[in-house]
Amino acid sequence: MSNIGWVIYSREDAEKNKGFIRMLKEDFDQYNVELKLVILEEIDKPEVFVKNANIDFAINRSRNSYIAELLEKREIRVFNNSMVTDIANNKGKNYKYLEGIVPFLPIIYQGEVIGSHESIQDFTYPYVIKSCCGHGGSQVFLVHNEDEKKQALSKIKDEYVIQKLCSDIGKDVRVYVIGNKIVKAVLRTSKESFKSNYSLGGSAREYNLNNYEIAMVKQILNKFQIDYGGIDFTFHNGKAVFNEIEDAVGARMLYSVCDIDIAKLFVDYIIGEIS
Repeated sequence: MSNIGWVIYSREDAEKNKGFIRMLKEDFDQYNVELKLVILEEIDKPEVFVKNANIDFAINRSRNSYIAELLEKREIRVFNNSMVTDIANNKGKNYKYLEGIVPFLPIIYQGEVIGSHESIQDFTYPYVIKSCCGHGGSQVFLVHNEDEKKQALSKIKDEYVIQKLCSDIGKDVRVYVIGNKIVKAVLRTSKESFKSNYSLGGSAREYNLNNYEIAMVKQILNKFQIDYGGIDFTFHNGKAVFNEIEDAVGARMLYSVCDIDIAKLFVDYIIGEIS
């Protein structure tokens, strides 16, 4: 039985997720496992820090795949693994990796159209511009003309994707996954914005996936080993289309709509994996 692990966060996210961190620690206490909080920005030399790590596992909520790679080289089990963290935290890589696996609205990434045989000239306003590394609905812009496009791009500091706009705006589904199995789906809606994120004021309720949507989730999970994460869908002409994978997925929305204790389920799963 393992007796010590890390949960790795950026400083900003650790502050936002104090409650979730506390729940994880309390649940691990039930197994006599100590969980230590590690702040990514406080790691001076990652290679040395990991080399000296006397731990049995790590929960990586930092969205940083390099720290996960270093831990994996030492054969320390990381939840989620570095491959999931790398791909899930870059929207361009999300779409490239899942092209031909699940349907999604066409995008332009690095000057290339992905998900369609259309040309770049076929992308007409309005469309959505997203930072590749944004999360929680940040760095996502609906643009209607060239001026709005310039304004959006001035606010994005890294790579971005341009995506065709879905017909059913302000509505999406998040599927919570633990151990590559569906836990629960939640429908998010917003009447105020084309973005339905719960953290941005959207409303949420439990959602029953249909067979088509379940099959899509399973196709994605055949390509990834997601220990704890989310898979998001939007809707186009009433039908679900893939939107993105969330690596360090938030749990507030799930706790608000049902009595599933996702933190405890995650801890129980980790204990089963490392025992």
